[in-house]
Amino acid sequence: MAFKDVAGNVRVKRILKLALDRDRVPNSLIFGGPAGVGKTAMALTLAKTLNCQTLTADSCDACPSCRAIDEGRHPDVMTFAAEVRDVKIEQTRLLKQMAYLRPMLGKRRVFIIEEAENLNDASANSLLKVLEEPPSFTHVFLVTASPFRLLPTIRSRCRTLAFSAIGREEIEEILLERDFSREQARILALLVDGNLERAQELAWDDVQALKDEAWSLFESLASSDRASRFLERFGALPKAVQEEFGEVLEVFSSFARDILLLRLGGDPSLLLNPDLEGRLRATSGSWNTTQILGVLDEIDRALTDLRGNFNKGLLAIAFFSNFTELTHV
Repeated sequence: MAFKDVAGNVRVKRILKLALDRDRVPNSLIFGGPAGVGKTAMALTLAKTLNCQTLTADSCDACPSCRAIDEGRHPDVMTFAAEVRDVKIEQTRLLKQMAYLRPMLGKRRVFIIEEAENLNDASANSLLKVLEEPPSFTHVFLVTASPFRLLPTIRSRCRTLAFSAIGREEIEEILLERDFSREQARILALLVDGNLERAQELAWDDVQALKDEAWSLFESLASSDRASRFLERFGALPKAVQEEFGEVLEVFSSFARDILLLRLGGDPSLLLNPDLEGRLRATSGSWNTTQILGVLDEIDRALTDLRGNFNKGLLAIAFFSNFTELTHV
């Protein structure tokens, strides 16, 4: 995969290509940002480019070095993954030992640590010398969805590349190339909240089942005699359904957006859920614009809190209370 094949984050790609052009790629880098936005793919592409036998500002994907890195068998490029939510001290000690050995086959040694937020204190501290005074031929890339969880001593020794979520339009276009329909691509892009990897993993049948379940819950929330069904589903919120809670909220957002569109007399061809147009129209007729905007605001607030370190069960209860107060007036 070359830089042109990594979706999104044009700014990060521009920074890296400029550094490559000037032969000034930092030896210690943090690739930080949401899950599923191509951080590891970007780190591997940079590792390939640093060792490419043909190009200097991108990977050619064809030379023996590029192919070996793609296949995970290049002796100078190593990836360390978190083991049971903990990067072991043995892993970082191995990295520390190998960092000072000259490359065996390539131009540079590259170490990629995935889920670097799981570095424990001992592992992180063992890396400090390598990060502060790395050999000119060694690079360490820390990949993390939570840069703020890295020790300050680690962050201060690295340059940080801030990744952002992939845009919905870009995800839609990628899914269209995989033979999803326009409607399916639109719903998937909304559901995954910028996580391209998740969008590529989802099967449409599973998404449709989730959408049906979400509409059933949405209808029950709007009904004064069936609203408690939502709490029965998500009030206790065991860990197994925490992810589904976020997905349901994303689908709720598409329903509320469509209801607002219909309430304001918008073009039905712009609906995210055209298969539910009749039901959406019925709801749009029973809610005023202030209520719909309030619902959208509550969904957005819940999704924001869901990404933080909050008690998910309490979030579900708060959302239920605010939603029903808005819609049962």
